[in-house]
Amino acid sequence: MLPLGRMPLQTSDFCVVSKKAVCYNGYENERFRVNDMGITLQQIADLAGVHKSTVDKVIHNRPGVSDAKRQMIRKLLEEHGYESNPLAKALNYQKNKFTAAVVLPSVDAAPALKVGTELLQQDFRSFNIEVQYYEPGNAAEEAECLRALCGQNVAGVVVNPIEDHAVADALKKLSDAHIPVITVNSDIDESARLCFVGQDMEQSGKTAARLIGLLLDGHGEVGIISSRAMHAVIQRRHAFESYLPECSPEVRIAEAVDIQEQPEYAYQQTAALLERNPSLHALFITCGCVPDVCRAVRDKGLAGKLKIICYERYPAITELVESGEISCTISGELEEQGRLAMRLLFEYMIYDHIPEQDQVYTKNEILFRENI
Repeated sequence: MLPLGRMPLQTSDFCVVSKKAVCYNGYENERFRVNDMGITLQQIADLAGVHKSTVDKVIHNRPGVSDAKRQMIRKLLEEHGYESNPLAKALNYQKNKFTAAVVLPSVDAAPALKVGTELLQQDFRSFNIEVQYYEPGNAAEEAECLRALCGQNVAGVVVNPIEDHAVADALKKLSDAHIPVITVNSDIDESARLCFVGQDMEQSGKTAARLIGLLLDGHGEVGIISSRAMHAVIQRRHAFESYLPECSPEVRIAEAVDIQEQPEYAYQQTAALLERNPSLHALFITCGCVPDVCRAVRDKGLAGKLKIICYERYPAITELVESGEISCTISGELEEQGRLAMRLLFEYMIYDHIPEQDQVYTKNEILFRENI
């Protein structure tokens, strides 16, 4: 459990331009009457029978709302004296203590994601928000943790969700309780989250397919090391498998194995894959446990002989790239993912600012020995 930092308000963010209009972060909005105990954005959405994001679009004069619905929402805003007043809400966060939760399963990405969330807290150190960290070991523990948060009066949640129906159901319960959720690093279907922050998985999978083709001069056999534990990993693999025949038709996928993101099992499955496929030229690792996969390759006497592509730039992966055991890695900027997810959650909690995009992508960066 770490205390959250505070960020001073910037006067440039709030500029009254007339008695009927207010400029907030570049948006000119109709000004509605407000008091500190007035109706909430969610209550307006419930009255209108729309999602909270639709009300936000009307307040900020954004497209995507029919004229009839826009007029109806504006009428409700006027009738109930609602004003999008980020300053008043921000001052409330400075006076009263609130709690946000960060739920990061015990996977390789967790430490870097956590660092990113901690960096962001320094920018918001003027707000009285406490951040609590949770590190579930599996899907059942994560679902239980998320269900428990429903009854703990948290103001918002950042989560790296495990691919599991129980986890998706727990996230829906948070949404039903009007607790905003942002998924980070991996998404999950039917989760009712506010938005996703992470790598563009389809682009990263296609990039890996192109790289394999280049490394193998357009022909050869590749084995896939993957997992079904995270949606992001599944997306990478599907993008790779669908694009490889198009960009490198003479590169064949020999076999794919599921290592379940378990270190010793990853070693065993990789060793067995290499034993069954002695003619392999390359490995594509979609998930974690990269050092364990490389250990199996090393023990088979194939270090530096197989072309290996993986993801991210943990210290262990950096060492393997520098030594030549890994040909290249595709970084998704994990720290930036954590920082962005936390910022979007805080801006929603404090200012009622709904993310403009459903999916917020970080850069895919290809790293070789020369630039890692």
